[in-house]
Order: sequence, then structure tokens, then C-alpha cells
Amino acid sequence: MTPTDTLSAQLMERVTEEASRWPSLPLLTGVADGTLDPAVFRHYLEQDYLYLRYYARLFARLAASGPDADLEHSVRLAHGIFAVELDRHIENSGPFGCEFATAEPSPETQAYLDFYDSLAEDRAATLVAMLPCLYGYTVALSLVEVNDPDSAYAEWVGVYSSGDYMDMITRHCTMIDRSDIDAERAEAVLARGLAHEIEFWNQRPASLEAA
Repeated sequence: MTPTDTLSAQLMERVTEEASRWPSLPLLTGVADGTLDPAVFRHYLEQDYLYLRYYARLFARLAASGPDADLEHSVRLAHGIFAVELDRHIENSGPFGCEFATAEPSPETQAYLDFYDSLAEDRAATLVAMLPCLYGYTVALSLVEVNDPDSAYAEWVGVYSSGDYMDMITRHCTMIDRSDIDAERAEAVLARGLAHEIEFWNQRPASLEAA
């Protein structure tokens, strides 16, 4: 079996196809042309903060349930989210006045986290479910061209489209290919993950929805 025949390669192709359309989503078109309401982006960043904290739990769960070969990798990623990623997220969010300490999960965020919780006893499915965020995020932001290179939006896009995450994604795909999950099940899980990821991108603060 060649690398392009692996299950992870098939799943990555699906994510690439879907994520290549995400730059046309309202949030990212607003980021690109600078017209996005700062309140929408502030809400998104607060929800992403909550999501990142949960993502650390996912890697800790993978560390606890996985083989010894993956233990150090998963533990390092869980620690890295708290030691590096969250601090960087807070720093990049500075211009938008986020209130992380009081942020509560939106319905879209909670639905996404509940989806992961439903897979808590299924390590292989969890690995697949993480791909839309883990890989799709990088694909989508690498295609976003911000009109004003000096804007706060441009700095945020630059961080997450830098390609620094590819080693982590490659290792993640290796874990998927070593896991016990058939292609049909993997495709179904991936489809649900992609749907939640799009809903996460498209969410708006309740105050604007009610207006």
C-alpha cells in the first residue's frame, strides 16, 4: 500500500476538498477584506479559546488510551496547548477585547464538544474526528489573503497558515493508519466533524442574532 492509498490520505483529501471552500464563509471573507464586525470575531476567538482547552483534553485522552509509541507525542501536544498555544491565542486576541475568563460555550461550540464526548470510548474515531480542525484549519487559512497586511486579522491568519503544524498532522495521520477503524465508519465520523467545523466557523454572538 502506497502513502496515497492509506486511509488517512483518503480522509485528508476529503478535508482538503471541503476546507478549500471555507475561505468563502462569511467570517473568513470578512477577515480577508477587513469588513468583519469585531464583535463577531471577538465571539469567535472566545469560543476558540474554550475549544482549545477542550482540545488539550482530547490529546490527554489519546495519551491515556493509546500505545506506548504515541504516549510522548500526545502528552507533549496536550501540554503544548496550555504552555504555548493558549498564550499565543490570548496574545493575538489582544486587539479585540476578549473576555476569556467569563466565556461560556455557544450552542455551536457545545455541540462540537458533545460530538467529541460521544466518541470518548472510541480512540480511532476520535483521531478521525479531529482532522477537520487539525488539518482543515490550516488548509483554509493558507488560502485567505488579507487585504491589509498590517491588520490584526492578518497577524492571526499568519500564525495559523504558517505550516508549522504539518509535522503534528503527519504524526496524527500515522496514528489513524495504525488504528482499527474501517473506511466507511471513518468517512461517517469525518462527515460529522466537518459539519461541526463549518457550524463553528459560522457562529455569531447571541446579541447579534437577536438584533
